[in-house]
Amino acid sequence: MWTKILSAAAALASLPLALAFNNPPGVDIWCGKAYRASNASFNPGGWFEKPSYSPSPLLNLKVRPRMSIYLDTDTAGSLLIDTSISHLVGDPLPIHTSTSYSSQRLHLNIHILTEDGDLVATISNHSLPLNATNTEIPLPFNNLTPHLTPYTITTIASLSNTTTTVTTTSELYYLPHRTDGGSATRIDHRYGSLSYLRGSSTTWTPIFPYTYYVQWSLYWDTNTSTLPTFASAGYNVIHIVPTGTLSDTPFPWSQFTPYLTLADTLNLHLQYDVLWDPTNLTAMIDQVSHIHTHPSLLLYYTGDEPDGKSNPLNSTKIAYDTLRRLDPYHPTSLALNCKNFYYEEYASGADIILSDVYPVATNTSWSTVYDTPCNATYGCCGCDDCEGRFEDISSRIDQFHSFDDLLGWEKVHWGAPQAFGNETFWTRYPTAEEEVVMIMLSINHGAMGIVMWDYPSSEEIERVTRELAPVVTGEEMVGFLVGADRERGVVNGAERVDVAVWVSGGKALVSILNLNYEGVEAEVKVVLAGGLGVKKLECVLWGGEGWRVEGGELVSDGLGGLEVSILVVELE
Repeated sequence: MWTKILSAAAALASLPLALAFNNPPGVDIWCGKAYRASNASFNPGGWFEKPSYSPSPLLNLKVRPRMSIYLDTDTAGSLLIDTSISHLVGDPLPIHTSTSYSSQRLHLNIHILTEDGDLVATISNHSLPLNATNTEIPLPFNNLTPHLTPYTITTIASLSNTTTTVTTTSELYYLPHRTDGGSATRIDHRYGSLSYLRGSSTTWTPIFPYTYYVQWSLYWDTNTSTLPTFASAGYNVIHIVPTGTLSDTPFPWSQFTPYLTLADTLNLHLQYDVLWDPTNLTAMIDQVSHIHTHPSLLLYYTGDEPDGKSNPLNSTKIAYDTLRRLDPYHPTSLALNCKNFYYEEYASGADIILSDVYPVATNTSWSTVYDTPCNATYGCCGCDDCEGRFEDISSRIDQFHSFDDLLGWEKVHWGAPQAFGNETFWTRYPTAEEEVVMIMLSINHGAMGIVMWDYPSSEEIERVTRELAPVVTGEEMVGFLVGADRERGVVNGAERVDVAVWVSGGKALVSILNLNYEGVEAEVKVVLAGGLGVKKLECVLWGGEGWRVEGGELVSDGLGGLEVSILVVELE
């Protein structure tokens, strides 16, 4: 079987890469833009194009498995269905439905087909209202045979009292449980969270990845004792950046295997870097053939800032499709650096997108390295199209989420906060307070994992990230992050205070961030979304000094500069 898989993957890897683009001959570019003083500005292109507004309502129907993969040992599965009304994407609806959504229903016939198009199961008799999201219906497995290639889910929806029908398709992976000792990782498309199982276990364990990028030549290659030291600090994933002796041929297995073996005993998971050179997929296939059965493998990492480097536009997708053929048991990630440069093309090559936005201690309008201005069409300042504010982080993740909604695909986003300084564009390291703000701001805006760049960092940053580790990876907080919808809170009495709320089981996790360096001396109130009232403050996970409950609201007499509070409250 593995021989056949390798053959199919090799065929994918042999697809031609798209040609280099954008830059005139001899002009260096980053995010498609010239950045040297000797070169003139030009339009880099690649901006995401928002669909034109439709005056008539559109049905944006989505039907997809809740989990990215199911195994034949799973006792139950489900589909998530959106029947959203949009004026940007979707299929035309009869105009009269724009004023009568509540009286209209969609009747669904869902067919599951093999890769060859043979019908194996039908799910019918489901009727849903218009403009509903994340409706969950059972997905029976009785007629499915587990195999390594996906089934196709085809849904035909008919609108009541009309002749309107809409068809949509998605993929379903129903895989055999592993017998080779390897792990499996899946994405919950409802919340964007990860869970894993290892070996013969049939129990999925949720995880919120929290770690650093760590360069081999700067830390790991000292000796294997670096692993228990790293794990003891509370980090639950290792991302080994292949530098130094590994940069040309990652990874020499005789040298690397002792690290893998020790990682198993420490419950450290691997975000495995397989594609240091996007033109060398043969090397990637060789690595996957070695690593795909390893019990510590959590996910793959295929590209580091391919958009910044202007790698061929189809390179990430070729790598992704190759990996899915080689190993459907693990998702794929990559990091994007640009604010808005061929997002669709590059992001198509991963399930998980990391945003490395580095706004601290840098000049975002003038390049101190290249002595040029930085703007939407010219220059490189280390943080693409940034303002040098914490909000650069949240606006980037929010923007990518909005792109995803318009593209109609399921992507997960992680944060890659800045944990470095005293180099190139950045005049100093972030402070401990700045680091916590960047981590939690990423989480407040939907990041479902944190991988900081990079380790070792300053003593101050390492201390505070160790202190934060048991909070963001702990059972209390992770229970909310992986199993509850995220909402925005309303703040009265202060500007630039960011609040996110996760509600589950009569309780809520509330994360409150003061993005101002100055304190707030006035009374500040936080109101939960949806008319929810706070009954009492149950526990403080981080910070929290001075918060109390009054009239169903969280109230504080003031906030310290860059103050972060992570609270669990009981709801009325």
